[in-house]
Amino acid sequence: MRYINYKAADFAADEEFIRWVQQPTPERKAFWQNFQLQNPDMQQAVQEAYVLVQHLSMDVDEVPDWELEEMWLDLEQKQVGQTPFSDTAEDKEDNVIPINSGRQMSWLVAAAVSALLLVSGVLLVQQWQQQATKVYMTQAKERMFLLLPDSSSVILNANSTLTLPVNWSADKDRVVQLEGQAYFSVTHKQNNQRFVVQTKDGLEVEVLGTEFSVSNKENKKQVVLEAGKVQLNITQNGQQQELIMAPGDLVEADQAAGIVQKQVNTALYTAWKNEKLILEDISLAQVAQVLEHSYGYKVLFKNAALKSERITAYLDKNSPEHILSTLSETLQVEINKEDKLVTIN
Repeated sequence: MRYINYKAADFAADEEFIRWVQQPTPERKAFWQNFQLQNPDMQQAVQEAYVLVQHLSMDVDEVPDWELEEMWLDLEQKQVGQTPFSDTAEDKEDNVIPINSGRQMSWLVAAAVSALLLVSGVLLVQQWQQQATKVYMTQAKERMFLLLPDSSSVILNANSTLTLPVNWSADKDRVVQLEGQAYFSVTHKQNNQRFVVQTKDGLEVEVLGTEFSVSNKENKKQVVLEAGKVQLNITQNGQQQELIMAPGDLVEADQAAGIVQKQVNTALYTAWKNEKLILEDISLAQVAQVLEHSYGYKVLFKNAALKSERITAYLDKNSPEHILSTLSETLQVEINKEDKLVTIN
């Protein structure tokens, strides 16, 4: 692969890499995210280069080509100790310069500018390295096990993203951002250093040492606590609310139903991490959400009334084929699957 031996400086000088940073598109974003997933040992170099390009691109005004040319010529003349050429014969004679001199000076100036940019880039990387992040992503049908720098572990469910700092400080909160669903087993630190899970839709889970599942898919925030103790900070409809959870607690929050806290059988909500699926009095509409989020299927109900049909089942193999066959046999419904489209009738 083209980038396999690249270092941070190589990435920062690569045109395609620079386009991704400065002009991101879904295709460019997907390429570089997949590259980091496939080459985890190169993630730090990619992140350092990203920070470098990002900050060197700041506050750069668009200048017309003709103006750049004038500035460049002016710079060359100043570098060789000359004033602008005049039209007099005497001036022309005094200002004779070997034809290659300007070009050579251009290269010298360019090299000097490059050196300055490189030094600036190194300083920027050092300055912002604490802010640099690693991004882990899973696709449909994929789960990922992560061992974090503090010895905590994460199981990332399908179609989910976890963002965490490149460098972990011993005296600051351990903060990660989650999109999708993940199971966390957090290592307790003797200095009571907090571990914080944040989601974009206003959920913040603060823990010291515990095991819990966090989900923020389908516009619903959900936290299930298996062991330990956590504090939730939930922002909903512009209002912030704090909740303390005990082992066995489930907290769900969405725009329609508000915030609900109750005791549950946590195995029903965390079986997915062991590649199992437990359905306990679940509607077909909810099962459809699992198929769509975790496996990338589109589910179509020919009869809308089927969405409210409920099912209780224990699946020792969490796969779309197993889920669909269980639904068909248990509820006596007709299910057709064509590529990524599932039709239930």
